[in-house]
Amino acid sequence: MGALRRIRFAALGALALLTTACISVDVGKDTAQQAQFRIVDGGATPVAATRSSGRDLIVAAQPSSSVDDSFSLAFSRQLNQRAAYQFATWNDRPSNRLAQLVVDRLAARRSFASVALAGRGIGGDVQLNLSVNDFYHDAAATPGTARVEVAAELVDRSTRKLIARQTFAASAPVNPANAAAAAAALGLASTKVLDDLVAWTEAKAAPAALASAR
Repeated sequence: MGALRRIRFAALGALALLTTACISVDVGKDTAQQAQFRIVDGGATPVAATRSSGRDLIVAAQPSSSVDDSFSLAFSRQLNQRAAYQFATWNDRPSNRLAQLVVDRLAARRSFASVALAGRGIGGDVQLNLSVNDFYHDAAATPGTARVEVAAELVDRSTRKLIARQTFAASAPVNPANAAAAAAALGLASTKVLDDLVAWTEAKAAPAALASAR
């Protein structure tokens, strides 16, 4: 009986360890159900600009091969390392989605004669190129931080000269440490980036700025 009791205790101990391992799920595997998220612009309703630049703007996303700019929702446990949430994805690449949100904001503000995404067969005087450098859940410290960094280039299409180049970065706290909270926080950080990016685009694409760049 003593030997049998020891075997039972050993089995129960192993089961307890296994249960603990299952409960302490890492960031990236917090749910067994597939979920798809959409980057949402949480900014206030855009107010019309005081006047239009009269320019036609084309917004072009520049997708990269980085996991940050993919359909995967990326997270990081260590500096310069990335992994993807196992059961969570975006409904569009961050670069493509952010380009659409920029178009939506600028169109609502009517600060340009027209605003359109590249590849729609519409011409333009100025082109805004957008690249996503960072778009991930920094989980080095729990629950972590959402980090977004976008590089922007404004180009005069008539002269093919660079008007201006700028990098925009923002962050937002993630709480709790799971995919849904990370997606929401990345949306908040994106909103901050959009606030600065839209103001910068309007200022740099003004006729006076274009003239000085030539």
